[in-house]
Amino acid sequence: MPTLLLVRPENRQAADIALCTQYGWHALPFAPICIVPQTDECFRLPEKIAATQAIFWVSPTAVEIAATHCPLVTLGSLKTHIAVGKATATALHAIGISEIHYSAIGNDSEAALALPIWQTLPHGAPILLIRGQNGREMLPEKLRAQNFKVDYAEIYRREPKTLDWTSFQAAIPDAAWVTSSEMARELFVQVPPQISQKLKSLIYFTHHTRIADTLYALGAQKIYVIRQLLDMFTLFQAA
Repeated sequence: MPTLLLVRPENRQAADIALCTQYGWHALPFAPICIVPQTDECFRLPEKIAATQAIFWVSPTAVEIAATHCPLVTLGSLKTHIAVGKATATALHAIGISEIHYSAIGNDSEAALALPIWQTLPHGAPILLIRGQNGREMLPEKLRAQNFKVDYAEIYRREPKTLDWTSFQAAIPDAAWVTSSEMARELFVQVPPQISQKLKSLIYFTHHTRIADTLYALGAQKIYVIRQLLDMFTLFQAA
C-alpha cells in the first residue's frame, strides 16, 4: 500500500484521509504547523462585521473559526460574501450563507480580484478580510488602490508543531500533498539531516504554482500542480 504524506493543517485532513482509504493509499498526517484561534480578534469579529459592507474570506479555516465564535445572524446574510475559492465557498454554504462570489477557475487572490463583484460595490466601500496573522498583502493593496477601505480580522495564527520523524521513517512515504508554502518551508526546516535526501526525493503534489516554486527552492525535484487531491489518484492509476 503506497503512503501519502499530508502536509496540511490537521483540521483539513479528514477528507484527504478518507480519499486515500478509498483509493487504497495509506495517509500519514504530517502537519508542521498548527492553527490557533486568536480569541481577542474573534471576540471583536461581530463588531467588525457590523461595520463592513463586504467580507472576503481567505480560507475554509477562517470560515470555521469565525462560525464557532460568531452566530450566523451576526455574520449577516445582507453582507456581500466573497471567497478565495471553491473550498472556502463550500465552507460558507455549510454555515448557511447562500449567496457567495468566488472564482470557478482559481483559488487565490489573483483569481478573486478578477471577479466582477468589485466593480459593483460602491466607491469607497468598507471591505473586511477575515484571515490568519501575516497573510499576503497583495489583495488588500490592490483593493486600496481601487479606493476601498480595507480592514482585517486576523482570527487565527499559525504556530510550528514538532513533527514525529520516526513515523516518517516507518511509513516510507511515496508522495506528499502540500497545501501552503508556509507548510512546505516548516517541513524542510524541521527535517533531520539523515532524512533530508529522502524528503527531497518524494513526488510532490500541490494545487498552486506558488507552492510548487517554494518546493523547488527547498530542493524537491518532482512536483506536480493539480486542481485537487483526487487528480493525484487519477494520475497514479493512469501510470
